[in-house]
Amino acid sequence: MSRLAEGRKTHLSPEEIAAEALRQFDAGPDEPSIRSLAAELNVGPTAIYHHYPSVAAIYQAAVVLVWNEAVEETLRLVPTPFKSDPAEVLVASGVGTRRAWLAHHRLAPHMAATPEANDFTTGALAVMSSVFERLGLEPEEAAACFHTYTSFMIGAVLFAAERKIANDQLDELPSHSRSDEERAEDPTRASIDDAMDLSITDPDRDEELFEQGLERLVKSFQRVAAA
Repeated sequence: MSRLAEGRKTHLSPEEIAAEALRQFDAGPDEPSIRSLAAELNVGPTAIYHHYPSVAAIYQAAVVLVWNEAVEETLRLVPTPFKSDPAEVLVASGVGTRRAWLAHHRLAPHMAATPEANDFTTGALAVMSSVFERLGLEPEEAAACFHTYTSFMIGAVLFAAERKIANDQLDELPSHSRSDEERAEDPTRASIDDAMDLSITDPDRDEELFEQGLERLVKSFQRVAAA
C-alpha cells in the first residue's frame, strides 16, 4: 500500500477531488486549478493527475455532483417519479434542477456541457422517457418536447446563474424601479421592470414564476398528446 502524503490521514480519492473542486467553485471568484486543488488537499499535482487526466475531467465530476443534488431535490418533491403524475414530475424536476444549480451558480456555466454516458445519465434519461411516454406522446413527439423542456429549463438556469455571477462582480447593482407617476402611466412596463429584478429583490417569487412557466410548457405537451 502506498504511503500517505504528509498532512493527510486518508488516501486521496476521486470523490474527494470532485468535492473540493465544487467547494472552490462555490468560494470563487476563480475557477479551481490542478495546483489549487493539490494545495488544499495536501498532495502534489501528480496525485491529482493519478485520478483525473485533466482539469476538465474534474469539472465534469463536479457537475455530476450537482446533478445528483438536483435529483435528490426532485425526489424530495416527488418521491415516486415513475408512479407520480408525469406533469408533476416534469415541473418538480425543473424546480429541483434550478435549486441545485443556483446553489452552485459559479459552476453552472459548465452544466450544459455534453454529459458523459454513465449510470447517472442512463437513469435520468430512463425517468424522462417514462414521463413523456406517460404523457401519451409518440417517440418523435416525446423527443421534440424533451428538447423544448430542457432548452427552457437549462436556459433559465444558465441565465439566473450568469446573472448571479455578474452581480457578484458589481459593486453597485442597477435598479429598474420606477416612480409612482411612471408606474401609473405605463403599468405593464413597470411590472416587467419589477420582474427583471426578482432574482435580487424576491428570489421566492422568481422561482414561483419559473415554476409557472414550466407548468404552462408542460400543458402544451399535454395538448400535443391529445391532438
